[in-house]
Amino acid sequence: MSYIVVGTDCSGKTSLINMLADITEFKVMKGSSFSHSQCTQNELFEKFLEFTKMENVIFDRFTYCNEVYAPMYDDFAMLSDGQRRLIEKEMKNNATIIYLYADDEVLEQRFNCRGDDYVSLEKLKYAKYKYEEALHKVEHLEVVKFDTGKLTTMEIVEHILLNY
Repeated sequence: MSYIVVGTDCSGKTSLINMLADITEFKVMKGSSFSHSQCTQNELFEKFLEFTKMENVIFDRFTYCNEVYAPMYDDFAMLSDGQRRLIEKEMKNNATIIYLYADDEVLEQRFNCRGDDYVSLEKLKYAKYKYEEALHKVEHLEVVKFDTGKLTTMEIVEHILLNY
């Protein structure tokens, strides 16, 4: 079993990933990042196919993040819908998507405290909308959503460990 943790910047991914990794002792992998996207589409696809063979991993972002953020930046590779579906099929029954989100006001407050070198507040709010759109298309994996403005990291981890 592996977990794919996705959500906008400031949604609580890092806190959740660190706590979940401490408890499960799963390896944490960057499943998508700006550096992963600075390659060709085929190279990106091959990277994600390699990830599908891993077990007991917590992915910090994944293909869905690529779908959300790549269109915002001209030089980032983007997977096709067919490539994403194939990757999902390869991971079927071996991974659960954990989607973290919060109300715009909560994200804005966190963003103002933290800031970000790559993503503006406007892009962050747009990304939240795009995540909902991207995750709505998931066919082969279970998507579990948690509002990090209402639940603590520990509450979310406990729910994950009890149910997935």
